[in-house]
Amino acid sequence: MIVYACIARAFDAKVLAESHHPDTGGNGDQVMRALMDRLLELPEAVPQSTCKTFSQRNTETVDVFSDMLYCTGGYAFMEGDGEIDHFFHVWNHQNVYYSCISDDDDIRAHQVNFDFLRELQSDFTKHNSEARIAKAKELAFEKQWKPNIRSKLHYYNTNHTKLSRGQNIQLVLNQVEDMKSVLHENIRLVLRHQENQLDTMQRQSQSMQQDSNVFKTRAEVLLVTQRRKRGMKYCFFLIFGILTVYLILSAFCGFSFHYCQA
Repeated sequence: MIVYACIARAFDAKVLAESHHPDTGGNGDQVMRALMDRLLELPEAVPQSTCKTFSQRNTETVDVFSDMLYCTGGYAFMEGDGEIDHFFHVWNHQNVYYSCISDDDDIRAHQVNFDFLRELQSDFTKHNSEARIAKAKELAFEKQWKPNIRSKLHYYNTNHTKLSRGQNIQLVLNQVEDMKSVLHENIRLVLRHQENQLDTMQRQSQSMQQDSNVFKTRAEVLLVTQRRKRGMKYCFFLIFGILTVYLILSAFCGFSFHYCQA
């Protein structure tokens, strides 16, 4: 559950608007201001356009943030075996910290809390220019934005479980969409490969058909040539035979056959 939320400038750690959960009390505003002061000293702890979750352990220390801000990574946790009391979620957008305190120990709930901060940031930047934010005094937006923050707190706390489950469903849907994209791409590649094979086979078939036509044409030409040669050979032998018989008869009867006439 989100118990406190605020909007603060990064360059001077001034809180511009804040709100507690109506059913909780405590010193969330004081603790969050202490965190803003530490972030002013160590701005690299939450760089521009990044989210960080810090934790406070239920131990007695002079400064509960003294070790916490030196941790690195998307989620920073203090060392030690003490029981975790609260989590501090910070979203840095255009040098403005949108922060909240929660007692959620589930990482999925943390993501819902960051969705709350992003929605708060979207509404706030939509209605306020960077120049106005930079010149505003501390709690200058308190009257205007406290009801808005409290309303969002109520909505996200009331629907926390459903929103967390919805994110899981969306994650599964995204994975399904990714799988569909992969399958679609694989099917497309297989079809393209098969299409290329069909094109290759078709080209080979056309080439074989052309070769067959060429062979048929050459065979017909060769057959005609052979027939022509055979016919010329028969004519030659026929003429040669007739000429031979004529010469033999001419030898006995004369060229005009006058010796053989009765």
